[in-house]
Amino acid sequence: MTPSTLSKKFLSLLRPQLPRMLATLRELVEIESPSLEKEPADRCCRFLSGEWLRRKAIVGIVSQKHRGDHLRVIWSPSSSRPAGQIFVLGHYDTVYPTGTLQKMPFRITGGKAFGPGTFDMKAGIVQALFALQALQESRLPVLKRIVFL
Repeated sequence: MTPSTLSKKFLSLLRPQLPRMLATLRELVEIESPSLEKEPADRCCRFLSGEWLRRKAIVGIVSQKHRGDHLRVIWSPSSSRPAGQIFVLGHYDTVYPTGTLQKMPFRITGGKAFGPGTFDMKAGIVQALFALQALQESRLPVLKRIVFL
């Protein structure tokens, strides 16, 4: 399968998921996750943990004393030995304090999503979640192992 064919196939799998992706993005953005507030950040971490677990990933939460916990996610298909991996590094915390949603609510306007943390990382996390799901459902011979931190 050529890279172009693979990309088109992957897009055809993801396009119908757009409403679910946007709903997940809304839910994630509305879980405020301020960098300097441990409890709200941990709540977001637990939400993401559940999302990855639903996709049959191995999830580990690395507790932090003063800031939000870290999340480590590994997915390896059980049918084969990993021959390589993709490493994805991201964060779920935002610079916005609790209560920012009142001034900057999640919204979609002109085909664009807005809200605290939407652009710089939460939309990327949602893309990673649904990309993994598409890989699982399609059984495309693309990846052997994915690691998210």
